[in-house]
Amino acid sequence: MPTGVIFLLVLSALVLIHELGHFLAARTLGIKVEEFALGLPFTRAIFKIKRGETQYGVYPVLFGGFVRLYGEEQEKETEKERSFWERGKKQRMMVIVAGVVMNVALAVAAFIVLYAVVGVPVEERQKVTVVKAEEGTPAEAAGILADDRIVEVEGRSIADTEEFSQAVKAWAGLGVNLTIERGPGTALFEGIVEGQTERRVVNVVPRVDPPPGQGAVGVVITTYPYLRTQKCSMLNVQCSTGAVGQGVKSTKVWMGRVVTGLREIGKSLVAGKAPEGVSGPVGIYQLTGQVAAAGWLPLLELMAILSVNLAVFNVLPIPALDGGRLAFIWLEWALRRRIKPDIEQKINSWGLAFLLSLMVLISFQDVIRLGLLSKWLGR
Repeated sequence: MPTGVIFLLVLSALVLIHELGHFLAARTLGIKVEEFALGLPFTRAIFKIKRGETQYGVYPVLFGGFVRLYGEEQEKETEKERSFWERGKKQRMMVIVAGVVMNVALAVAAFIVLYAVVGVPVEERQKVTVVKAEEGTPAEAAGILADDRIVEVEGRSIADTEEFSQAVKAWAGLGVNLTIERGPGTALFEGIVEGQTERRVVNVVPRVDPPPGQGAVGVVITTYPYLRTQKCSMLNVQCSTGAVGQGVKSTKVWMGRVVTGLREIGKSLVAGKAPEGVSGPVGIYQLTGQVAAAGWLPLLELMAILSVNLAVFNVLPIPALDGGRLAFIWLEWALRRRIKPDIEQKINSWGLAFLLSLMVLISFQDVIRLGLLSKWLGR
């Protein structure tokens, strides 16, 4: 499936789940929902249909979505009992936070499914991994392949690339036995979940004077974290509990990472600098393609991580976000009077303009960082 289609499906699912939270909360509380839409209404809708009192639609700019509630933008003279504006603070807060709750729930559910399939991690170990075996080298002659894990040199365990390099240099010109592991694995953000592996011993003669840029054995190596997991049937209560616990734990871990990342973005913006290490739509598009190529499990993990990002980002007290709307309610508590919905709507428009500008800036950074500009210009 093309990357663009996968990207739009993932993005649409995340937005749809978020807006569904607002929709269901409003309907449950008896608030009238005028419109439920995927996409931002900057142009005419691609698709519209009315069912009951609610109009459903899809707009071309799919980087978002919205639920338009009766009485949300201005006070109403009729059907006041069904107006968002007429509801108390607690009910309005319930509707606002429902989207974030749905995204957190989606992340937890996705992580649970992931760990139910690959197993619950019980051990993590760093392993020296072959990225490439150069042609015409001792490594190639010994049959060493990319993705092989070198775990021992002459029976002694190897923890990192530096230790491996020093060990093989000591055997330069002599035959040395390398213990390697070979087998498929599932590449996740936390590490590679090993499948069924095969251990074998190969004999290599490290070169005394290797060509420039090549090591004694002739391999390009790095260190990856590998996860040993405990697999069992989901019908097993203990297994199910473990997957649920790990799903909740992973969601909390990623929440912490997102908060830390947002803090760094804030520092950059205050300092007048463009945020670094942040991906916008362009970067996420590229990442989605790479992850999808690795299989549906890594894609499911990415979806969970993006859902956590969306949840945490949405609670920021920025106008146009859920956190900004909560801030108006807190301000209402402090001032002990209501803020007119049309005033709130204007401020939200300014917040949306700020967010779109930030998205454009980050997307431009993505284009430069990924070298896409040179590729598009044919250079």
